[in-house]
Amino acid sequence: MIWVYSLHSQGSIDNGNADIKIIAKTFENMFNIDLGDFYHSYLELKGRKINRTKFLDSLRDALIKRMDEQDEK
Repeated sequence: MIWVYSLHSQGSIDNGNADIKIIAKTFENMFNIDLGDFYHSYLELKGRKINRTKFLDSLRDALIKRMDEQDEK
């Protein structure tokens, strides 16, 4: 769900013209998942006082770590 909002906020799909509901439905179909009330989930993330993007941050950190480890070889 955080990916849906991130991609929509960045304008990464259809030159920023894609509706967030279409992006969410595409993710559900592509990954065979049910995002449920994704807007409610967004509001929960938004309401966090600390580390609103914890999952995205951990993905970024894991990718950077992998790249650094490969650079060391």
